[in-house]
Amino acid sequence: MARVDIPVNEIIRAGLAQPAQVTANSSLKHVISGNDGQVFVEVISTDAGGQTITVQPSPSASADGLTITPLVLTIAAGATKLFGPFRPSTFNQDATSKELWLDPSVSTTLKFRAYRIIPARI
Repeated sequence: MARVDIPVNEIIRAGLAQPAQVTANSSLKHVISGNDGQVFVEVISTDAGGQTITVQPSPSASADGLTITPLVLTIAAGATKLFGPFRPSTFNQDATSKELWLDPSVSTTLKFRAYRIIPARI
C-alpha cells in the first residue's frame, strides 16, 4: 500500500499562508518526497496522551557494518512541535525519490505539515 503524502510547503520571504494539515494514518504511514536536508515537519497533537512518530533511516545507511536504528520523535499531549532538518544520507529511502518515511503511533489525533526553508541568495 502506498504511504500517505505530506506535501512540502516552501517558506519564502514574501510569506506562506498556513497550509492544510495532513491527518495521521498509522496503518498506511506517511512519506515526504524531495527531502533535501532543508525539510522540517510540524506535528500537532490533539491526543490526550503523548505519542511518537518513527522516522525510518535509509536502508543503505550504516556505520562499520551496523545499521542505524529508527529515530523516534515524541510529541506530548496537546502539543505542537517542529522537527528537523533530516540529513538525506541518514534518512532518505533512496537517492532518486529522496523520500522521508514517517510512521505515527496513532491515527487521527496527530496532524502534520511539512516545510522547506528556501535559503536567501547572497
